[in-house]
Order: sequence, then C-alpha cells, then structure tokens
Amino acid sequence: MSQKIEGFFLRSTKLKQNVLLVDLYTFQYGRSSFIFTHQKKSPFIFQPFHFFSFQSNYNPEKKLNRANNHELIFPVLNIVSDVRKTGLAILLTEILNKCINNFEISPSLYVHIKKMIISFEHQDFNPAFGIFFVKEILHFFGINPQNNYDEIHPYFNISNGRFESKKNDFLNANFPHKEFHQLLGMNIDSIFDMKISVNKRREILALLLDYLSYHEILNQKQIQSVQVLQSIYD
Repeated sequence: MSQKIEGFFLRSTKLKQNVLLVDLYTFQYGRSSFIFTHQKKSPFIFQPFHFFSFQSNYNPEKKLNRANNHELIFPVLNIVSDVRKTGLAILLTEILNKCINNFEISPSLYVHIKKMIISFEHQDFNPAFGIFFVKEILHFFGINPQNNYDEIHPYFNISNGRFESKKNDFLNANFPHKEFHQLLGMNIDSIFDMKISVNKRREILALLLDYLSYHEILNQKQIQSVQVLQSIYD
C-alpha cells in the first residue's frame, strides 16, 4: 500500500536519464534508498538541506524502493542562493551521509536536523553554524562530550570525551579549548552570534571529525569536501 514518507537528502546517483537513486534519512524508517523518476519540467529538489515528502509502496525488506509524487516540504531559498551557505550545506550533508548507517531510525535526530536547517535558512550566515551542527549530532550517537571545563580541567581529551588537567598530545598545542567549551554550552538561539576566528573554527571542526572517527562513526578520510568548502565560507 502506498504511503506518504518524509525524508532528508543525503546523496543521489544518476542511473539513467531522469532516473535517480536517492539515499534519504527518513522520519519513519531511518536511512533508506529510493528510485525516483525526475520530470524535466519539475524543479530539481534532490539537493543538500532539502526535505521533501513522497509516496512509496515501502517494503523494509527491500534495499531499493520506488517513489513518486515528491515535493519540497519547505523551500530553502537563502541557502541555495548564498554560495557560503550552499558550501556549508554540502559539507554537513556529506558528514551526515558518512555517519548515518542503513536503517538507523531516530525520529528525534530527524526533527533536530530539521530545526537546525530552518534556523540556518532564516538567520544571517555565520560559519560557526558548521561546528555547532556537528556538535549537536554527537548526542544522538551516544558520544556527547562532557562539558566539565574549569581552571583545573582546561584541556579536552578525545579518548575520554571530557576536559582534563593535562594536555593531550593528540591535539595541537594552540587548540582553543575555551572556545570549544563555549561551543558545547551553546544552543541554536545563540550560535549565530558567536564570534570565532577562522583558525580556531578549523581546529574545532578537525577535533569533532577526529572525535567521530575515534568512536568509529566516521572515517574522515572519506570526507572530500572539507578543505575546498572551508575556502569558500572562510
């Protein structure tokens, strides 16, 4: 029986003219793959940070399901018209694509991603949103760092996921531990006002990717767009 499904774009592969294999993170079924036939006259919606609904006779036992009648749930005009926002959307979508496993269902993660993207659409561009976005998804993988920063524990340790009294040789000597502590305590309402230098932001993003790699959630060598996209929005 056909049902309405809501999904978030992860990646697409062209199979033949107007036929796409699209990986989505769906609200109902987690990560799943669908075959869409795209009409030339219809808007192209299979892009990073796009949420859309569609119809499908979904069968969880199949690796591929056919889908049709797809339409955007809400437009992201500011994101697609600002090259800095577009670049950041591509990077963050690539990170999500590598982190989210097949059929991993978490409606709360789906809703949280949607809320962050809606805020990103309506707020002025701030590149700090990128490190905030990655920080926010850690909780849903069960690896949320402990924000115990103080004068006695000023150095973050990746292996323990907490701040400690001694420096970790794994991190650069000038790593911005205080700024990372501030980031961990921020919510979506305050992140767009955060002021942080390019170098500090890059250090924090590298740590977050290393942290995901340490917990075997992400192989950051597969993330091809980091260096290129950083040059766009820095």
